[in-house]
Amino acid sequence: MRKFSINQRLFSIGSKFDVLNEHGKEEYIVEADKFDIGKNIYVYDLNNRRILFLKQQIRIGAHRYIAYDSNMMEIAEIRKEFMFPEYNITGQMGNIKMRARDVLGRHYIIEKENREIGRIDKEISIFTDSYSLEVFDEEYTVFLIGLLVIIDMVRYHENN
Repeated sequence: MRKFSINQRLFSIGSKFDVLNEHGKEEYIVEADKFDIGKNIYVYDLNNRRILFLKQQIRIGAHRYIAYDSNMMEIAEIRKEFMFPEYNITGQMGNIKMRARDVLGRHYIIEKENREIGRIDKEISIFTDSYSLEVFDEEYTVFLIGLLVIIDMVRYHENN
């Protein structure tokens, strides 16, 4: 199991997040467009290589993202259920369900084939968005980081 702390940068153009491991060392950087049509999300390693790209598909009434790996091969489709804090993921990554554990949508559990592969918790913070991520299957680490930022973009920045 790995634990990460994901913190939105206070001053940045668009949304940027620093992904720190359990030892407080930065492992990934995430950027989310605020000025494009849709809120596209990019996950980079520390060598500034894009390792995951999540492209928002514009839909009325519900959110949908397509995930691409570092070679721009489609690996998943992420669909948010209308009116509920629940996401269904299909594609090369398998059938994954991400659902809120609370009414406010601050705590999520991520399961694949009824096996928990991760947990996301939004931390209470005054100035920036902060999250903790527990990864139980390290194969999904980068993908779960991307899912966490989708929650932030959909749930907490819908009007931006």
